[in-house]
Amino acid sequence: MARPETPLPEDAPQPLRELAQGLRDLKAAAQLSYHAMGERSRLSPASLSRAASGRQAPTEEVLFAFLKACAVPADEFHAWRKRLRDAQDASQLVPQPWPIDARIANMAVSGRFHELYAAAGYPSVRMVSERSGIPRSTVHRVLLAYVEAHRHRRTTLPPPGHTLGVASTLLDFLPPSEYGRNGQFADVYKFVRRTYPVRRRARRPLEGGVRRALANAQAEPPPAEPGPEETFAEFERNLRLVRNLIAHGQLKTDPLVAAQVMNLAALLEQTDPDHLSDGPAPGGTAGA
Repeated sequence: MARPETPLPEDAPQPLRELAQGLRDLKAAAQLSYHAMGERSRLSPASLSRAASGRQAPTEEVLFAFLKACAVPADEFHAWRKRLRDAQDASQLVPQPWPIDARIANMAVSGRFHELYAAAGYPSVRMVSERSGIPRSTVHRVLLAYVEAHRHRRTTLPPPGHTLGVASTLLDFLPPSEYGRNGQFADVYKFVRRTYPVRRRARRPLEGGVRRALANAQAEPPPAEPGPEETFAEFERNLRLVRNLIAHGQLKTDPLVAAQVMNLAALLEQTDPDHLSDGPAPGGTAGA
């Protein structure tokens, strides 16, 4: 059973939408999948799917291959060529007929993304999460978006940035020849690089978890500076400790400094005796 089509973009030019819908109607009438059409036309299923996506007008070669795969009579090709010209002219009048976020969202639920996942060897959610630094739950949403959209017909899509991050990580599982200029996934690679410039490289296991831990630590606010009362209380505790060390002969310092410490401690003790009351002496001896 053929999977359902992705909804046509609402902001695409009307002639382009009409052309795409017409191609979809031909495919539905022929009761063919894109895979079966690809065997008939010797074009990839992805190329045929893009021709009926409504995102961009196909080339004349792809259009005629689509029509032949659906057994359209040759005498009707002229009318389809005219519809193609109208769609191409309308597309040129719209600088960006499809928002970038919508294109990214469509990639997550497209067969092209599923093909990339398969070519990468269906890596586990844990492995993709560790290499990309994206939480496992989000990776799970991205990898299952295709199934949810075409089997369960759900419309909830993952965030565009995470979709690009997962796509970039899946490309890392492939040899460069697969996503180079003439590679099978060159179009995906170019799209990811254009919208997600910093491509993630393969990392050692668990490195993603370490990176997330460091990012969380950096995101935590710094500890608050102690107030005046806490600062003065700490000074009193340190002064008491130094006084006891000097009094018990465990700290040798200049006699003048020692006298000033003892005098200051006595002065603060007279002001507030509870603050500088002698605690246990260092080493377990009695206080001064």
